[in-house]
Amino acid sequence: MKTFDVIIAGAGPAGSTAAKLLGEAGVSTLLLDKSAFPRDKPCGGGISARVLQRFPYLLSALKSIPTSWVNKVHFESPSGFVVDYQSPDPLYLMIRRCEFDNLLFSLARPRVETVTGLARKVIVHRDYVTVSTDTHEYRSRMIIGCDGANSVVARAAGIRTGSVQTSYAIDMMEETPREELSTAERDRMYIYYRIRSHYGYGYVFPKTDHLNVGVGFKLDYYLANLRGEHYSHHRSFVEDLKSKRVLAGQSNRDNFRAFPLPISGPLARTHGDRVLLAGDAGGFVNALTAEGIYYAMVSGELAARAAVQGQLNGYERAWKQEIGDELAHSVRLQKLLLDDPTRIDRIVRAASRHAPLAEILAHYATGAITHAQFKQSMLRRALPSYLREKTRQFVFG
Repeated sequence: MKTFDVIIAGAGPAGSTAAKLLGEAGVSTLLLDKSAFPRDKPCGGGISARVLQRFPYLLSALKSIPTSWVNKVHFESPSGFVVDYQSPDPLYLMIRRCEFDNLLFSLARPRVETVTGLARKVIVHRDYVTVSTDTHEYRSRMIIGCDGANSVVARAAGIRTGSVQTSYAIDMMEETPREELSTAERDRMYIYYRIRSHYGYGYVFPKTDHLNVGVGFKLDYYLANLRGEHYSHHRSFVEDLKSKRVLAGQSNRDNFRAFPLPISGPLARTHGDRVLLAGDAGGFVNALTAEGIYYAMVSGELAARAAVQGQLNGYERAWKQEIGDELAHSVRLQKLLLDDPTRIDRIVRAASRHAPLAEILAHYATGAITHAQFKQSMLRRALPSYLREKTRQFVFG
């Protein structure tokens, strides 16, 4: 049985980011993933522009894969109110997960041992952890679970229990070459809130040579109201956008995927005896925007730092200090807005009439600013402009 200081289950953005730091620190690390890289990963493939500030090494690394920056955003509310905003600066980084994840994996691989295999059994003992695949068993003093929304590590450690229907969404998307399905503008993303009066969202993300189109619904809502063939709901969304001339071409069912997405914020506990959880395994997804890559990388790095320092209980303090506030607010805002579609209508309608509010909404919805910056901007810029307009309407009619 091979022994390591740390085993990382899952080599996506969280796991590879953690492995890179651990390897650089000289910690004996096994990076385990069920798939050989490069591998496909269902995902919208959009990342907050903040990722380059937080992880400056990506500036040079990203030159090796196709990337697209979006600076135009189209928001549409349930009743059809629209905000079209154009930023002078990039707002959202568009990547293909098969390429981006392989890039992160390649940055970690020289410094750690990598193995292809599914972690089928994880046992947390008093003094060590054992991980079993179909063919081998490994041992370490601790494990970092980065193995996705259905984390084996989280359940083995007793951190995630019970049903996930109320805390997950189902995201259905396709990533299709532009020759088959395209948009006119390659630098504009589209976001649709509560499409067709359903509890959910839709999006169009342009990539360099591909287009990502997807819809998502809370899992409990989907099972209660929309249960049926996944692709039919996705296809309906695509056809609707074609009728509006947003899309041209044909949907390709061969490129269609559906996957679970945690949207209820981080778990109540993200660490246990000899266990840390990062990325989707720990629930690190923005519940309002459904963006998880940035938070996966942040949580992965912070988990690795805690492992290096040997202070696992410091992990929760670290992530709560950096991203806890914005993730908590994203859950509250998601519930507030999606429970009552008229609230989304009022916000988008107001933003369509007031440029400062449109700018703030676009930056917040793409993760370019934190919740604290959002509140500050609303008080400093949007509220005075809104009040001035209301006063003008009252005086002059």
